This record gives sequence, C-alpha cells and structure tokens, in this order.
Amino acid sequence: MTTQSISESPLRKIYGRLGLKDAVKSRRHLSDYLFKIILGMAIIIIVSPFFFVLFQVASIGFEQVFGTGPGQGIEFLFTFPGAGLEGGIRNAFVGTVELILLASAVGIPLSVFGAVYINEYTQPGKLRAIIEFTSDVLAGIPSIVFGAFGFAFLVDYLHIGMGIVAGSLTLAFMMIPTVLRTTQEALRAVPMSLREASLALGATKWSTTWNVTLRSAFPGVITGILLAIGRVMGETAPLIFTAGNSLSVPTEITGPGSWVASMPYTIWAYISDPRQYLQEKAHGTALALMMMVLAIDVIANLISRKVTRRLV
Repeated sequence: MTTQSISESPLRKIYGRLGLKDAVKSRRHLSDYLFKIILGMAIIIIVSPFFFVLFQVASIGFEQVFGTGPGQGIEFLFTFPGAGLEGGIRNAFVGTVELILLASAVGIPLSVFGAVYINEYTQPGKLRAIIEFTSDVLAGIPSIVFGAFGFAFLVDYLHIGMGIVAGSLTLAFMMIPTVLRTTQEALRAVPMSLREASLALGATKWSTTWNVTLRSAFPGVITGILLAIGRVMGETAPLIFTAGNSLSVPTEITGPGSWVASMPYTIWAYISDPRQYLQEKAHGTALALMMMVLAIDVIANLISRKVTRRLV
C-alpha cells in the first residue's frame, strides 16, 4: 500500500474531521481540543435530564392527552372529574390559568416598575444594596415558606380565607424577586448613550424610560417573567396552604366557593393514589402542564422579537 493511499484512508479522514490532526500538533491545541470535548459533555449532561423527564411523562401520559378513547384527549382536558376522579382535569386546568393570570397581574407590574424606579430614579447606595440583597434572599427561599407566610398573613391575619385570592397573591409574592432582579440586570445592559440621546432630543425622563430604556431591555424582562411564571406554575406547597382544592371552578371571590384546583396539586394528589388509572392521569396532567409552559415560552418569545424589531 502506498503512502498516498494511507494518507487518504477513511481513518485519516475521520481524524481530520474530528480535529485530531491539528490537536496533536502541540500541547496547546490538544488542551483546547480536550476542553471542547469536556464542554460538549457538560452540555449533554445539562440537557439530558429534560429529555429523560419528558420521555418518562410522555410514555405514560401521552394517551391521556392525545388519545381518542373514553376519558382521553379533549374529554380529559375539558371535563370535570366525576365519581372516583374518573373524569378529566378541567377544574385543574382552568384553576391554573386563573391563578397564573391573577398572580401575573399583581406580581409583574410591581416587579417591573419597582426595578425601573430602583435602576433609573435612585442613586447607588445603601438603600439600593439592601433592596437587591433582600430580593436575592427572597429568590432563594423555599416555596413552602411562602406557603406558610401566605397562610399566616393572608388567610389567618387578613381573614381572606383559603381560595383563589390568597393562592394567587402568594404566587405573586414568589414572582416578585425573580422578575425584579432580572429586570434590573436587563435595564443595566441598556447603553447610557440611548438615554442621553433621547434626553438631548427633548424627551422627558419618563418618556425616555418608557419608550427607549424599557423597550431596549424588553427581551431581558421577558426572560425574567418566563422564569417566574415557570417557577410558580409548578408549585404545589404554597397552594396547599392557601388555595385549597376543588372539583369545580371557583364561583366566589372569597369563602368555600373560591377554593381552586391547580395542575401541580392534582399531579401530587393523583400520583399519591395507588389506583392505576389515577397514576396515568397524573402523568397526563404533567404532560399537559409542560405543554402549557412551552406554549407560554413560544408566545412570549414571538412578542419579544416583534417588539425588538421596532427598537429605536
């Protein structure tokens, strides 16, 4: 076999594609190549749990969500649970949407405007440092502590009672630190030259903040909102203490008629039950919840891209 045939062998071609030929030239190239391999393995380790969870949930719950049999598909999503919990999860589906909408209506404006005030209208100092430190601490507090706080303060002290109001306000408290800190970081990333140009053209401080700064920081704000919504959509402990549970949708603002079901609570209740069909419904509910989070993520990213195209 000639030297030319050896150099063009399939093995040498594979080595060339992998970059081994360049890697062995020096210690520097070899270390760079090994570092790329380590980074690639780290990425695989990071994303693999998501696919494992998705496979586990979908392998059992797919028929519940997309099946055509009795109690499956549309019937599973849009019928109320009946005797023996053999119906669908309409109560949990509607309850989760209502809780997230109310929590977002309270938590997101407070967080965003609070971050705007701190970042744009206050000077660096002790007050800002205290607020930022408190937000970081709140972001790391376990959800069950928020649930205990919601029960002690909202349900017991303010006499709101368990129901949709107490549950949504507790979730709003959980959203505030995440949205506040991510909005702050997004505002800080906006170049100061944009603010100065707007003010030089005669715009007011508020007009500059609203039309220039916030719009430039909008993708980062959306990211924080998605993180917060994704966190509270999967919380069970706070709702056990504050929202109660119901086999129907809320009919009142306060009182027993305001008790509301949620998909995380339903998953926990069904998966704890030894009956096989409830185990399958728990996986179906988990798959539906993951699809809801994905849908919110896609819609929010489309809105963010549309707004970003119109930046000043």
